[in-house]
Amino acid sequence: MASEKSIDTTVAEAYEQHMVPGMFRHWTELQVGIAAPKAGEHVLDVACGTGIGARLAAAHVGPTGRAVGIDIDPGVIELARQLSRGGETPMEWHCASALEMPLESDVFDLALCLQGLQFFPDRLKGFAEIRRVLKPSGRLVASFWGPLESNKGHHVVVQGLERLGVDAAPAKRACSFSNTEEIRATAAQAGFAGIELRTEEGVSQFGSIQSFLEGMTRGSPSTRHAVAKLSADARERFVRDVREALQPYVIDGVLAYPMRTHVLVARAQASDGGTA
Repeated sequence: MASEKSIDTTVAEAYEQHMVPGMFRHWTELQVGIAAPKAGEHVLDVACGTGIGARLAAAHVGPTGRAVGIDIDPGVIELARQLSRGGETPMEWHCASALEMPLESDVFDLALCLQGLQFFPDRLKGFAEIRRVLKPSGRLVASFWGPLESNKGHHVVVQGLERLGVDAAPAKRACSFSNTEEIRATAAQAGFAGIELRTEEGVSQFGSIQSFLEGMTRGSPSTRHAVAKLSADARERFVRDVREALQPYVIDGVLAYPMRTHVLVARAQASDGGTA
C-alpha cells in the first residue's frame, strides 16, 4: 500500500486552487444549504474530490456529527485529508469506487453527490449504492451540470478541442447527464422516493482566464486528459481560442460566465418498500 509521501497531489492541488473557488464552491454552498445538515448528523460526500462538500457539511453537523468523503482518486483523497486536519468534526476519507463503497448499510442521514454521478460508469448502480448506505429516513442531494451549451466554460473547451481534431468526449462527460427526466427516472429506479428536481442558473467566477485555463488543463478530471493529447503548437492555438471565446465574459480581469445545474433532492425508502 502506498505511503502518504508517495501519493502525488499535484493535480488535486490545481483542482483545489482553481476549480474549487472558480467553479465549485458557490454551487456547493448552495447545495449544502438545500441539504441543511443538522448537528449530530452523519454525512457522506460521494465523489468528493478534495472534499469541499464534506468540509462545508462538517461545519453544520459539528463535533457530535460525522463527515465522510469518498473518491476513486488517491491524490484528491490525500489532499482532502490534509485540508481537514485539526477540525472539530470527526472526518474520514476513503479512496474507493462509489459503486462499491467500503461502508456499512443504513448509516448516513445525508448523502451529497455534487457533480459526480455523470462520471460513473453505471449511474443506476451509483444511485443504488448511495441509497444502500443511507438510513431509511436518509436523504440525498445530488447535482448535475445542465446541457453543454448552457455551461459556457465547458462548451468553449469542447469547441477548442474539436476544432483541433481531439476527441472531446472526456470534456463532454461533465454535462452528459443533463436530461431531468432521465435523472428522475434513474433515481426512482434505484429506489429513491420524494424526488424533487430544480434547475439553477448561476455564474462561475475565476480570478482570471489564466486561472480557468490552469484549472481545466491541470486540475479538471474531465478535460485535462483531452488537453494533454495536444501537441505544443496545437496547445498554443487551443489556449488562444479559449481566451478569445471567453474574453466577452471578463470584467476588470475577472472571468464570470453562466452555468446551469440541476439539483436533485430525494429520500431513501424504508426496506419494506414504503417511503421514509
